[in-house]
Amino acid sequence: MANTYDILKDLCYGDLLATPGYDVDYAVGTTYSLDLKSMLIVPYSLGMFGDLSGQVRQSPMFLLESIRRSSKHFVIFCQRGGIHVPPEAQSYYPLLEDSIIEMQDKNSPMSNFHPKLWLIKEHNRQDEENVQMKVVIMSKNLVIDNNIDIVVSMTGKIDTENSRNRLKHKPLHDFIYKLSESTTGKQRKQIEELADDLYHVKRFDVDESRFEKEGYEFVPFFYGHNFNENVVFPESFQGTSVMTISPFIDTKTLQDLNSRVGKNGKSVLVTRGEYVTDKVFGLFNKDNDEVWIVNDQMANNDIASVDLHAKTYMVVGPKNDGASIYLYMGSANATSAAFHKNTEILIRLKLRRGQMVLDKFRREFLQINDNNESLVYEGLNAPMDSAKEGGYTELEKYIRELLTYDFKASVNKDTGSNLYNVTVHSKKIKDKRFGIKIYPLQMPSLVREINSDMEFKGIPLSKLSEFYVITGEDGNDQVHDVIKIPTKGIPENRNDEIFKSIVDTEEKFYNYISFMLCDDPEEFTMELRQATEAIGDKKTNGNIVMPVRIYEQLLRIAANNPERLVQLDDVIRIVKDKKYVEEFKQLYDTFRPLIPKLKKLL
Repeated sequence: MANTYDILKDLCYGDLLATPGYDVDYAVGTTYSLDLKSMLIVPYSLGMFGDLSGQVRQSPMFLLESIRRSSKHFVIFCQRGGIHVPPEAQSYYPLLEDSIIEMQDKNSPMSNFHPKLWLIKEHNRQDEENVQMKVVIMSKNLVIDNNIDIVVSMTGKIDTENSRNRLKHKPLHDFIYKLSESTTGKQRKQIEELADDLYHVKRFDVDESRFEKEGYEFVPFFYGHNFNENVVFPESFQGTSVMTISPFIDTKTLQDLNSRVGKNGKSVLVTRGEYVTDKVFGLFNKDNDEVWIVNDQMANNDIASVDLHAKTYMVVGPKNDGASIYLYMGSANATSAAFHKNTEILIRLKLRRGQMVLDKFRREFLQINDNNESLVYEGLNAPMDSAKEGGYTELEKYIRELLTYDFKASVNKDTGSNLYNVTVHSKKIKDKRFGIKIYPLQMPSLVREINSDMEFKGIPLSKLSEFYVITGEDGNDQVHDVIKIPTKGIPENRNDEIFKSIVDTEEKFYNYISFMLCDDPEEFTMELRQATEAIGDKKTNGNIVMPVRIYEQLLRIAANNPERLVQLDDVIRIVKDKKYVEEFKQLYDTFRPLIPKLKKLL
């Protein structure tokens, strides 16, 4: 099993998804880049265990059971080629395949799928009629890092009646529906139903008194198409004063943003130093204009380097609405690609009058103290000597084009063994100048030069996966990405084999069964630790530690909630060929006829 401790460092992301006292019905997430290890935060948070301590979350049983409980309750859309190569290919990664949908504009390979969004339908654990929708819009990808990001979380109750804010919610509804077109079957239906529920949300509330109630607008873009006709770029982003926070920038977009700022107005830019060229710095040449970057002590240190990743725009006095102040937050950088080519999402919030002006927000974001100093950022008095305009390398462009090819795979059982062979096919690859390599994520020894037809032989059933790693080099430029290749013929019992490869001893079997049946994971984890410590260094099997507890759990569940025992039947079916499982099954079969009688006693 994985060492889950490292995952917990980023659990604040998961805290945004889980609402105390609520269980998730379905959730849709979007991200540009995706770290498979970080993705475990999602089943942790949506696994419907309630509020748990870090100690429970580090339990291997918790990891596997949370994936089992939540995998049908969420889907994540990400950029094709945006999945990071994990340090180790953990055996349970293929269990996450169906929950990941890669996105790409094949007609424009350099366009990015870049939104950071969660739309979550959840019900109150004590009152299932109390159902709400949560919207989380942020700048953070689903990866582990120390960068500076922003997030907005909003909730609204779902009613049976149509909302009077139907038109306000329509841009987000249409955006989610557009995502659903990249899925099929039950998954597509679940996403569409989630989108339709937006029309039954009376309003979304932000837990911040400084913003006006119902003063929000969803501004999603799908490969350059803006779903919100009331908020257009650049007009809606232009004001008499503007503060732009964006790590990636271009001069044309900054010119558009600042075009209405007069001599009495103020333009503030917060960005990364490597993009502050002469042209960029020249756009902020009025006496009260400012350009800020993360200071060197924060950006370059050996402990925890920090860089800017937030995307925020404060617009004071926009055109035709001069008395208003708006705050845009989300995924869109201040670049032409973000507003004209990419898939992005922003939330626009209207501030109450007098609640916050640009300078107050500027001091708050830059963390400027009473001495007018910031410990995180530094103001620039000149452009950066090493600054350059951002762009893609030739290798990155080549990979983007390559990933538009329709790779498909098929699985066939190897004759005379329990192993499998996988054939991968695509349209003819004529340009092979970078010598791109590919291998199955779970079988790194099977490296092949990428071609139109490839075969990977001798793969165990538990290691069959739609995940592949592609690698390439061009001098100092390197690419290491994970992609999904649609695969036909993966045996239906593949997931069972993965489960058996993890729960592969008597001790793990009993521990997992007990964890499944427990009502209080905290209590279970504590008792398991105490029992293990009591045994000490003695060699023993799990059946000495756990069976008595399991029998007690069976009695309680049979009397109170016998439907939960269906899950137990499924686990026994998966690992039925083990001797200790057969012994347990015999006991369970003897116990099963008593269930109706136990229920009548209560």
